[in-house]
Amino acid sequence: MRKWQIKRRNADLERELRSDLDLEEEEQRESGRSPEEAHYAARRAFGNEALIQDQTHETWGWSPVEHLLQDLRYGLRQMRRAPAFTATILLILALGIGAVTAVFSLINAALIRMLPVQDPERLVQFKTISPSFPVNDAFSYPTYKALRTQTPVLDGALAFRRLHNVDFEIDGRSGLAEGQVVSGNYFSLLGVRAALGRTLQPADESVAGQNAVAVISYDYWRSRFALDPAIVGKKILLNNAAFTVIGVTEPAFDGLQPGAHIDVSVPLTTELLVNPGFAAAGTRYDVLTAPYRNWLYVMGRLRPGIAREQAAAGLQPVFAQSMRAAAEGLADAPYVRQAFLQLRLQLDPAGQGLSTLREQFSRPLWIVMAIVGFLLLIACANVAGLLLARANAREREIAVRCAIGAGAGRILRQLMTESLLLALAGGALGMALAWIGSRALLALMQHGRNPVTLRIHPDPAVLVFALSVTLLTAMVFGAIPAWRAAHSDPAHGLAPGRRIAGDAIGRHRFGKSLIIMQVALSLVLLAAAGLLTRTLANLSSFYPGFNRDRVLLFSVDPTIIGYKVSAVRSHTGGNDNVLPLYEQLLARIRAIPGVRSASLSVHTPLSTNVSDTSVRVQGTPAANGSDLTSVDVEPIGPNYFATLQTSLLRGREFTADDRSGTPEVAIVNQSMARHYFGDADPLGRLISIPLYRGDSSWMRIVGEVRDIKVHDLREPATLMLYVPMLQAPEGAATFEIRTAVDPASIQTAALAAVQSIDRRLPVYGVKTLNDQFADSMVEERLIASLSSAFGLLALLLTGVGLYGLAAYGVNRRISEIGVRMALGAQRSRITRMILRETLFLVGCGMVLGMPAAALASRLVASQLFGVRPGDPLTFTLICVLMAIMSIAATYLPARRAASIDPMQALRSE
Repeated sequence: MRKWQIKRRNADLERELRSDLDLEEEEQRESGRSPEEAHYAARRAFGNEALIQDQTHETWGWSPVEHLLQDLRYGLRQMRRAPAFTATILLILALGIGAVTAVFSLINAALIRMLPVQDPERLVQFKTISPSFPVNDAFSYPTYKALRTQTPVLDGALAFRRLHNVDFEIDGRSGLAEGQVVSGNYFSLLGVRAALGRTLQPADESVAGQNAVAVISYDYWRSRFALDPAIVGKKILLNNAAFTVIGVTEPAFDGLQPGAHIDVSVPLTTELLVNPGFAAAGTRYDVLTAPYRNWLYVMGRLRPGIAREQAAAGLQPVFAQSMRAAAEGLADAPYVRQAFLQLRLQLDPAGQGLSTLREQFSRPLWIVMAIVGFLLLIACANVAGLLLARANAREREIAVRCAIGAGAGRILRQLMTESLLLALAGGALGMALAWIGSRALLALMQHGRNPVTLRIHPDPAVLVFALSVTLLTAMVFGAIPAWRAAHSDPAHGLAPGRRIAGDAIGRHRFGKSLIIMQVALSLVLLAAAGLLTRTLANLSSFYPGFNRDRVLLFSVDPTIIGYKVSAVRSHTGGNDNVLPLYEQLLARIRAIPGVRSASLSVHTPLSTNVSDTSVRVQGTPAANGSDLTSVDVEPIGPNYFATLQTSLLRGREFTADDRSGTPEVAIVNQSMARHYFGDADPLGRLISIPLYRGDSSWMRIVGEVRDIKVHDLREPATLMLYVPMLQAPEGAATFEIRTAVDPASIQTAALAAVQSIDRRLPVYGVKTLNDQFADSMVEERLIASLSSAFGLLALLLTGVGLYGLAAYGVNRRISEIGVRMALGAQRSRITRMILRETLFLVGCGMVLGMPAAALASRLVASQLFGVRPGDPLTFTLICVLMAIMSIAATYLPARRAASIDPMQALRSE
């Protein structure tokens, strides 16, 4: 019914009621009553006019809508009437709802959201399981080709591999990009269309290295080429190899690995063009022919109605045949050959993409989500306390409404409507804060070793979550104050002189319970924040086996501009020309004033990138699969350990004489020496790594060094084998430069030294070793920073609640305080009384909160380092902090109570 029709019917009803009332009054006068007596008698006989109107509205059927509109209008007037009160509640709700929504937005983007592809729920990732090997997700190209032909259970299978730091040159301008090699059916199987031009097709993969075409991402097209449509058909150079751009992917697609953006995609078979050193074309380790060279991620799309277990069983015979073919080529490593024959295929859900990001950030983000959940509960308790105080202040208003006929349900609905309005307004502000906060959280994740790039936007999942949290919040903080107010005694509200001490205490027990709950929840958050912050401090001061101060790092990859490196380890040097380049660079760098020493390596400590293989020890037979122990191999340059200031325990370092054509040597770390040789001296022992770049020759151990943290500061000692860079060259290298001054002061000179040798050399990863050390703790820094921030915010909210309770209590007890002071109570005693009563509540909250905090600390035990759950020092500090905050929050109301004029207080009553 339209608004003007409702108004007309209401006017008609009012005229009809007025006419009936006038008739009744006329009849009362005719019966002999005076006009005044007739007026009151008519009203008594007629009944409650407002009640009759409500009953009539209910018979019309649209009174609930009218009541809702009335409640909304009245609620808005209440919000305007007390702007300071409204602003305080909105700010508290916005902080709580915004924090929860911001964290959920990040969790949704990183852990929950499905890939923007066709039917992502039918995607599976191929993995292998074995009693001898851990779960592995890499496959050889021949194995992939065998698996993708199994159409009875699959609609198809695709393969891809990342290409980091690709040199992308167009029209003579170079820049580094992130790339990938993909199978020809990659885009078609995913259902990803082109925004411009076309995507790759199976025919583009057909001839190895011959069909050099490329597809770029929409974001790369926008950021580098300003959406220029002429990009299609352009000739480009990728790592000095010629390609033609044939298309641009649609905007939403960033690849199959959430958190990592892809700029350019090329066919799988062009790996030998863009990464010839890795491709090892023409050797037994050729990535396109070697069945034991595992390097590809493989995903498949299940046929409708086919379960993962059913598909895995259907693919197992083909996979087993492929593994037998791989084992035949491993005659020089019989223990690895046997392990290949034990491999079985496993299919995991892949609708959310590769699990790398989930494995890295899943636990930290869920811990942060739990923390902000506690913060939201504290915010709800705080707002409930404010609404309770407001309901007590509106006691007379509610009593009057009850006295004129409003029922408890009507009052309850009105107050819940007001709570809902506050929650919706706070939720809207919270969404704005969440938009800012989620990007701040993402910025914290982008400073790690593997920067995370995610699309964070208010998609339906985030909006539904935010609305659900808002409605739940309204119920949590609004229900009990509204219920208490709706069921209060109207006679009590209308009675004069009702502010007495016993009344204040009895009717505010719920408010005190809210304070106790806030203190307990705040202790839980502060305990988690304290333990996680101490963990970060312990990790920051941890000695990782090297001196990280005053070391500058930068990386170069000469192969992407045409320099040559052998595909396998060489005894003669072959046609390599990277080694002379590296020697020139070292000489130039060492000549820079302020440089104490310099070396190079393929990977640096705590960079997570490392090559692993298995080891043969001469004179030690394989027993119980011990030869399958994974050993990390690191090619390093001369004076590497002196540059890192890592202790050499036995033997010597590599020198410039350990180069191609000389006897092969190696250095082992403590853990590897202990694992293979026990307490015996490893020097002079012979070892071999036949699966590392195809060289099965023996190497003599010439040194033993202290363990260095390679992957993570928390990790147990890694078995490390160091080989000379001059005997085992790689395409890319990282230079380590120890300085006598601030590393930043020589950065320009070091980069100039590189450019003076070859201006085309791409330089990347310029940072200090301290920066890399800090980047290795991005997860710890994320949860420590956020838990500390949210813990302090919880402490602040608790302080606001304590202040509000104390101030409200003082206002309710003005007459009592006046009587006490009139009878001789000292002002200091009044101050102590208010402080004592509030601190008693804080003490109760601590008693309840400490066991909960101890339990919560055990839930985050896996994230701790160097500190135990329930650490006494941490718990003592948070109790002291809570006590200081409580005294500070209560002191002003207590001081105001002590300054009350007794005569004025008594006169006001």
